Amino acid sequence: MKNNGVVALVSCGTDGFYNNPFVQSFVDNCAELGLRVLWFQSLSSKYDGDAYDSGELNIFNLINFEVIDAIVLMSLTLVGKGSLTEDIVAKAHEYGVPVISVDGEIESAYSISQGYEEALEEVIRHVITEHGAKDIKFLGSMKGNDVSDAREEVFRSVMAEYGLKVTEDSVDYGYFWWAAAAEAVQRHYDKFHSMPEAFICANDSMAVGVCSKLNELGYLVPDDVIVTGMDGIPEGNTHFPSLTTLKRNMTETGKVTAQRILQIINGEIPPAGYETIDGTILYRESCGCEAARLSTEDNRLKHDLYDQIDLWNGFSDSIVQMSEAATGSYSFDETLEKVKPFLKDMWTKECWLCICDNFVTSVERLEDVYQSYDMYQRNGYSDRIEYVLHGIDDKFYDFLEPFNTDELLPDFDGLMEKYNNIMFLPLHFQDRAIGYVAMEFRFVDRNFHLLHSLITNISRVLENARIQSELKAVVGRLEDMYIRDSMTNLYNRRGFYQFTSKLYDKCIAEGKGFMIVSIDLDNLKGINDTYGHHEGDNAITTIAKALSAAAGANDIVARFGGDEYIASGICLSDDYAENFLERFKAYLDDYNATSGKPYPIEASCGTCSLSPASEKSIDEFIKAADELMYEQKAIHRKHRGYSRERM
Repeated sequence: MKNNGVVALVSCGTDGFYNNPFVQSFVDNCAELGLRVLWFQSLSSKYDGDAYDSGELNIFNLINFEVIDAIVLMSLTLVGKGSLTEDIVAKAHEYGVPVISVDGEIESAYSISQGYEEALEEVIRHVITEHGAKDIKFLGSMKGNDVSDAREEVFRSVMAEYGLKVTEDSVDYGYFWWAAAAEAVQRHYDKFHSMPEAFICANDSMAVGVCSKLNELGYLVPDDVIVTGMDGIPEGNTHFPSLTTLKRNMTETGKVTAQRILQIINGEIPPAGYETIDGTILYRESCGCEAARLSTEDNRLKHDLYDQIDLWNGFSDSIVQMSEAATGSYSFDETLEKVKPFLKDMWTKECWLCICDNFVTSVERLEDVYQSYDMYQRNGYSDRIEYVLHGIDDKFYDFLEPFNTDELLPDFDGLMEKYNNIMFLPLHFQDRAIGYVAMEFRFVDRNFHLLHSLITNISRVLENARIQSELKAVVGRLEDMYIRDSMTNLYNRRGFYQFTSKLYDKCIAEGKGFMIVSIDLDNLKGINDTYGHHEGDNAITTIAKALSAAAGANDIVARFGGDEYIASGICLSDDYAENFLERFKAYLDDYNATSGKPYPIEASCGTCSLSPASEKSIDEFIKAADELMYEQKAIHRKHRGYSRERM
């Protein structure tokens, strides 16, 4: 064995009445046999091929075939999932991993069936021989559905066995759903204004829809029309009349599946085969074989229903609180902090919230927003998991260190020693992968509809946080563009006044000196005319770099336009402005000495300092600094000096 008997279990849907008994029996028996289970579960019940379903089914791309010894497919739950089953089986064979299929025959796998076709055969014979029905109609899912086609073939075979004619009107389709089945009954009535003696339905949900429509049309079940189902869902028992159906032996199926895995791994049986686990046919009220239920049983069913309603109400309040708390977050990390308390609703001892390292992207430019949508992970998961929110016993700790996704979880080997079973569920927004949730599970009996709702809402909260993060970055970038000069990245006139006014007020409030420096690039026109505008642009950006190099932490440097620049700052010493100009001049001297350019880059400067008691406005001091700068510019162009006035 590769990893001490690790088995991957693959299933879809929220039908706990089908999944739970099998999985509980399966994991319990695996534990007794020394096998560990990694349960990869999509919570999508119906697959329409849209983006959301693609995001759900992406969880199966997480399976690491290098660390598993066998894979179990709950094939009945995978019906309608396109090539999903074929892709998983092909990948398993590529890695030499045996496949066990439950409720779905796969030629290259070991298939374990509930014997639906055999049970359906008995039910149809019962309706014919015990109840004398001859005019019988079959409702399947849809043409081309393997399960439905197999059950339709059983119907045709049994009818032929008794010499009963099957016409085009003897078969219709209800898509495994009660509403579609009810529509099929209405179509029959509209055409014939009468009903057949019996409806044989390919599953219980359709049987419920048939009974409902018959009652609406004034027909009694079973007095006027017999109705049968298949699959044994709980509603078949609570429904009035109770449905004739097959009670599946999922507990025995789970036990046998675990046993066969170990036998295949040990080479005791071939990796491909077929066997049937017989269920129990329940002949109930809908075919006339069982008396009406006692009122005490109805009371118990009602009590269970109200318990579920109370559970949903409390859970809904929790979801609203989570969404409200997370919406007010200012960062992605803060959103995760707000989600923490609600992970207790996972109903697990230990859980992990794992988020891909490419989920939250940095936005440097506006075009990055559009590119981030194209870069979003859609097939599989990123190579690294960046955020790992870990919870244990309703207590939550700091984020764990990032890890490689193919490891599935931090300290995977240690967890395999600690737990027998870990379930993996997808986090996604539409078809975009966010990451996944992992949790240990000892007891499978849980409401998967609640779990689905919780994880879906967490996904939406995280997606909203990602969007908010990008929006804030975009707003920041737009604001930056609004206050900055695009060529030099210095503040523009608008940015200068916005920040200098605050600096000025601080200077007055704290009793500190204030300076204004006016700078004008010399001979820009001459450089442009002689050497080209690209050299003029070089001169403009070089002055900007020199000013940035001269500026202190509290200084504001801006380009007012063309060859005009300005700086402001708090005078931390009497000679602060002089020191500023010395640093500026030193930068230009170094540049001119090393640039190799055929022209020097020079500037004329004027400074103006004021005391806090001064009542002059910022514009008055800019004007004073400008006058001194223009005086300097007029002295002569070959020899530069600096003028300074103290005010």
